[in-house]
Amino acid sequence: MPLLLAALLGLAALCFVIYPLLGVERPRAAGTPVTPATELADREQSAKAALREVEFDYSLGNLEATDYQTLRERYERRALAALKLRYQREQELDAQIERELAELRARGEPDAAASPSTAARPTPAHPRGPRTRRRGKGV
Repeated sequence: MPLLLAALLGLAALCFVIYPLLGVERPRAAGTPVTPATELADREQSAKAALREVEFDYSLGNLEATDYQTLRERYERRALAALKLRYQREQELDAQIERELAELRARGEPDAAASPSTAARPTPAHPRGPRTRRRGKGV
């Protein structure tokens, strides 16, 4: 019986160690749509993961220097391309927001940043009245 228990514990520990190395990713939730932003994020993450893996393999001695350089350059290009696409997408979204704000201002509608309800409101007084006494050392 102790031998069977030891074997089961050993198998559980082996599964615990091997699972992350299999590269199994969590599936997306059933209702989560695949948008260009999530696709770009996935590309960026996979390129970064590949870079980490190449670095790890090289540090273990599993890759020769020439293979390491080739793979590293390839995955760096992929990661930089993904970052560039994300940056461009963010710039497009910023431009779209600015256009919509300009349209709202042109129509004379107040936007959330310059809301009159918050702009003209005085600051509230302290709930216990004005503070007149300063605290000294050790008090």
